[in-house]
Amino acid sequence: MGEIEFLRRINVFAGLDDARLLEISRRLAPVRFEKGSFIFYRNDLSDGIYFVAKGSIQIIIDNDENREIIVYTVPAGDILGELSLFENRLRSATAVALEECRLYKIPGDKFQEIIKQYPAVGENLAKVLINRLLAANEMIERLGAMDGTGRVVDFLRAAAQREGRRLEDGYLLEKRPTYNQVSHRLGVSEKTVYRTIHKLIEEGKIAMKGRGLLVNKSLFIG
Repeated sequence: MGEIEFLRRINVFAGLDDARLLEISRRLAPVRFEKGSFIFYRNDLSDGIYFVAKGSIQIIIDNDENREIIVYTVPAGDILGELSLFENRLRSATAVALEECRLYKIPGDKFQEIIKQYPAVGENLAKVLINRLLAANEMIERLGAMDGTGRVVDFLRAAAQREGRRLEDGYLLEKRPTYNQVSHRLGVSEKTVYRTIHKLIEEGKIAMKGRGLLVNKSLFIG
């Protein structure tokens, strides 16, 4: 797929003709990330906006106590790092590749020029920001209603997608996290982590594999 065809699929460029898309394509810098690679970390200096051509990227927040909150997943055809458009902003979250990813990057100042040149791009971007805000609000509501068991399950799903090796029946984490690590990361008791893990084993949703952990695809249902 060529760069112009790719840009046609990006919502923020909706309504632009091929001549304008060609001009924008000249500012794209292709970048690749392997599965599990970090595109950027929370509090990094923002230096550009990304467009996801292939793969998917998980957005997570680590609070001051190093507890992980999964915000949302950015699929192919979407944008990433849009807050770089605000001056002197640090990255508000960490972005990690869930699979091999191919992205295009435009420096923040260059994208600001595009918005000034094509106001429709700014209007489309505003819609993206609103949708991201709604997603963040939904995440807050979900966490508020989630007990310790739910947080452990949510963590295992995210870890499997982010770090696991894809198998026919699920994902294999080559090195399973300890109860203490999960407890510290989520802010729940080790007893809750232990009980949840063993309940999931009894239900056949996960299984110990040597030093690893098999996360069955049934864990993602419901």
